[in-house]
Amino acid sequence: MCLGVVAPLSRAHALQSIAVNREYAIKAAFLYHFLTYIDWPEESLNDPQQPFVIGVYYEDPFGAVLDKIAETKQVGGRTIEIRRLESPNQLLECHILFVPRSVPSEKQKTVLKALDNSHVLIVGETEDFIERGGSAQFYVEGNKIRFAFNTDAVNRSELKISSKLLSIAKVVSSTTK
Repeated sequence: MCLGVVAPLSRAHALQSIAVNREYAIKAAFLYHFLTYIDWPEESLNDPQQPFVIGVYYEDPFGAVLDKIAETKQVGGRTIEIRRLESPNQLLECHILFVPRSVPSEKQKTVLKALDNSHVLIVGETEDFIERGGSAQFYVEGNKIRFAFNTDAVNRSELKISSKLLSIAKVVSSTTK
């Protein structure tokens, strides 16, 4: 009798785990592609040997997926480095910072304030991340992972997003909110 109950629960847990892993594999691929379709100001790329840095703040939901991308990909001849960050003092070391939904709202506010007017693309996944000042936000629409850009935040960061990337994104600004 117990086996009959445990097996369905184990299978449900395994299916949920696959869905979550797939979600973050897709988000990791998007983060990599953001590197290829966004131009950073020259002062943030002054050393051609410097890697592009993708930071994950607080808790890492990606597992090894981002590390595998970093091991096998480059952007414009630059390597990619993944950093897990716990302190707001480390945030400026990134080109892209991912803030997962597990980060409490108050810590998200601290991150957004610390990076205001920096050359960092700040990507989140909570429902109101863009409205609170984030550069980009992942969301689910029709069972697909989508993303939106806050053009005001991106412009303050002096980042230039390719029109190809913008054409597949939801674009918001303070004038469209």
